[in-house]
Amino acid sequence: MVVGLGARTGWEKTDGWQGELERRICLSSPDHTLKGLFLNGTMDVLHALGEHELARRCLTDSGETRFLDFFNYPVAMHYRMVATALPVLAEAYGGSEEALRQLGRLVGHRFLRLGAGKVMLSLRPLSPRQLQSTLPVAWRTSVSFGEYAVRWMGPQCGRLISRHDFMPYPFHEGVMQTSLELWGGRSVRVSGRQTGGLDSECDFWWQ
Repeated sequence: MVVGLGARTGWEKTDGWQGELERRICLSSPDHTLKGLFLNGTMDVLHALGEHELARRCLTDSGETRFLDFFNYPVAMHYRMVATALPVLAEAYGGSEEALRQLGRLVGHRFLRLGAGKVMLSLRPLSPRQLQSTLPVAWRTSVSFGEYAVRWMGPQCGRLISRHDFMPYPFHEGVMQTSLELWGGRSVRVSGRQTGGLDSECDFWWQ
């Protein structure tokens, strides 16, 4: 059940994510921007599911004719698009949380093959630990908000800490899963949680 903004005192973990997206839109300002690769990632998911008409509606509602991967767009624009697409994505992926996770996976693929992410993938030898140490710095090239850090809990496990960040934690789970797999991690596991209004943590492990 989606809870109205006036009645919300926190966040919902399950399918209250539509209301959570609305809350984050209300907290954003025009200075909170992200690169077009995030919006293109959402469009790619819709087209992959055969939802071409919904993708066209999302584009029309944004007022844009297309999104440029390296151009800055208001984060509110991205979340309005995701909120519009979320019912369809939730049905396709078995719930809103998994839909957000899949969006993160696709954006992770796009990010790591463009710009700073492409440079990171060109490093040899590829090392999941090297990736997780540099990912927060590279991520900041794509968004104008947030504070990101990795805390190592062991040789092959750690925690991504996000503060003042508009991305919900399932999205970060998808990004972390994809990035670790692309960098050679095996049996990758991720587990995120909300720790504050715009704060989250994501634990990760690999073999």
